[in-house]
Amino acid sequence: MTFAAVARVRAADIRACAAGLLRFAAPGELDALLADPLTAQAHTSYGMLNLTVVEAFLRRDGRPPAGLLSDPALSDPKSCLLGRLLDLDDPEVNGALFLSPAVPRNVLRQLAGQTSRRDGVTLVPLPAHVLQQAGSERLLNALLHSSDPDVAAHALRTLGRGAEPHGAVRACRLLLDTHRSYELRRLEEEDRLPEARWGPDESEPSVGAYVRAALRGQDGADRLRELSERVRRPERLASVAELGDAAGRDPLASAPLVRSVVHRRHPCAPRIDWCALLAAEPERRRRDGPFPYPVARLLALRPDTPYELLRLAVADHPHVAPLAPAPTAELLADVCERLALVGAPAAVKVAGNGFVMGTLTAEQIASILPPEALEPYAESLWLPGLRGTAAVRTLTGKDGDVVLRPFFCDETGHGAHRRLRSPLRRAHWDAAAVYGRQVADALRHRELSADEVLSMVSPDAVLAPGPAASPDPRVLRRLAELVHQNLGGRPEAWMVALRLLQDGFVGTLPELLVTAGAVAA
Repeated sequence: MTFAAVARVRAADIRACAAGLLRFAAPGELDALLADPLTAQAHTSYGMLNLTVVEAFLRRDGRPPAGLLSDPALSDPKSCLLGRLLDLDDPEVNGALFLSPAVPRNVLRQLAGQTSRRDGVTLVPLPAHVLQQAGSERLLNALLHSSDPDVAAHALRTLGRGAEPHGAVRACRLLLDTHRSYELRRLEEEDRLPEARWGPDESEPSVGAYVRAALRGQDGADRLRELSERVRRPERLASVAELGDAAGRDPLASAPLVRSVVHRRHPCAPRIDWCALLAAEPERRRRDGPFPYPVARLLALRPDTPYELLRLAVADHPHVAPLAPAPTAELLADVCERLALVGAPAAVKVAGNGFVMGTLTAEQIASILPPEALEPYAESLWLPGLRGTAAVRTLTGKDGDVVLRPFFCDETGHGAHRRLRSPLRRAHWDAAAVYGRQVADALRHRELSADEVLSMVSPDAVLAPGPAASPDPRVLRRLAELVHQNLGGRPEAWMVALRLLQDGFVGTLPELLVTAGAVAA
């Protein structure tokens, strides 16, 4: 009997291993699994956010898991999660986002003066305890955009001459409109207003100069109001022209008179008046034709885009389909009809996204994808979608052990521009560093298969690896197949597997999964 057969398999870090195992859970299974105490922090595994777990938390609790709001993944402009969290209209969630160092600057300014994402009017103020903690220059500059004159005045007074001109203009406009000119006069007398010229090539007079003119008469007040309207702020977009506004998407690409407050607008942050957009679209299309590409891309990225607009965007620009976070069977069929134009990798990505978000099943993917796309999908190594790949491989009879030849590959499933391993880092290719000494010793004598590697590793090596010790994705794909075959569709089997990982199991990791499935049966 080999050492691997008698070794006790036990997770050293059970919470990290539980999160890693849940990477291979389908959306329908997660709704039951997240009630387990071991899965309380399962939203991050393999060094990345598990969007499927986050969506399950939102379905189950209506709130994101603890610790998520400071996750750097929120700053990723390709993520659809930030928009989902803003759409909750939850003051405590907004407050946690406001205090997170990962949140982009334009979103901080939006949160400071947040109104309901549903009606665009009802104020959603930040909680008092958040305002008390907002003492850094970064947060105080964001609070200059608050809709509360007390908060804006406090931030302006605290920052003094160091206030950002954009926010200072908005705060001064608010004090002027709320009949608090006496506070502006006091700030001017105490020399607490920015006095430096600003704007492109310092073409604009100082904020203090605008305020002094506003205090002298109506003409000066009108000029301050006009200036504040030129300083772009988060708004409710209501037309295709506004969605495609190049200055709004990237203000630094052009040279606006006053640099935009919304700098590099996050694709999921702006509020969009979908009713107005839908009502105007038939006439707009008769007049102007298809969506411009930037608009189609933005519509594809948004998690709340109405389905009819999303299908129009994909029909106009099929290459944006892989950006859709939750594609349906109809959308996948649309992409497959244009396979000659977009290529098989696009259809593979759409199918993977749909399985991860629970809008597509393995049966639908296997029936819709044509052979030229089904084959690469079955060989896909995209980590978030490995459970879907495993399910399709099982359906099509492609599952089973694979010889690791070569032993490591650097493929990630994202294509040629995103690789898993660097040729310059020895640890990325060192079997002992990745899997442990037993695997490294066996590799000196023969080629190893995925099943053999899984029979010799500790659970932490493949479920909770370090950042420099990523398992080969072919090993993880085989692990996903074993999970699908032994635990799939049965939350009670998952619970048994988690308890065996926690308490210890005499045998290998594949045997643990088989035993958990048999016990639950």
